[in-house]
Amino acid sequence: MLYVTIMLIFVFFAGMAMTINEGLWSNTVLLLCIILGGLFAIVGGIPLGLYVIDQADVANENVWHFIFAGVWGVFIVSVTIMRVLVERSSRTRVKFVPPLERAAGPLMGLFVAVMFTSFAAYTIERIPFNAGEWPIAEAADWQKTVFTYGRAPFHNVVKRFAESEGIRSEFFPKGR
Repeated sequence: MLYVTIMLIFVFFAGMAMTINEGLWSNTVLLLCIILGGLFAIVGGIPLGLYVIDQADVANENVWHFIFAGVWGVFIVSVTIMRVLVERSSRTRVKFVPPLERAAGPLMGLFVAVMFTSFAAYTIERIPFNAGEWPIAEAADWQKTVFTYGRAPFHNVVKRFAESEGIRSEFFPKGR
């Protein structure tokens, strides 16, 4: 559990480092791609993982691996496709007033890092933790806090999306 928590902290700082100099326009587009890609991953990755499980003879203790791989596979493919489509459709970057660009670019990079880390924490909590692979009950209080606050932004996005679409599933949040 300690290593998973450290990995999430590392993902956040790596996300900040990768987006700090990208600018307001690129970071805004990337944030939208991450949010939409995360929703596509949750809605499409779980059925993809279940389809692969049906096709292969998988032991019950390995089922969560296929669902996890399906979610992350759909996420990576969808974000990549959306990013390429945006780059091809608009070759000119929007330019903002330089003071706004200098202040809001890194701030939007922070939002990108938070949302990507939140997606990672959400998928780790919903798939391996719920499968009993990594018992969160044995974790220290600070580790539970990192996961609670770490998954919150993407958890709220998924919760609102599920409520607005009327989706009922074991994977979607019911009220917590």
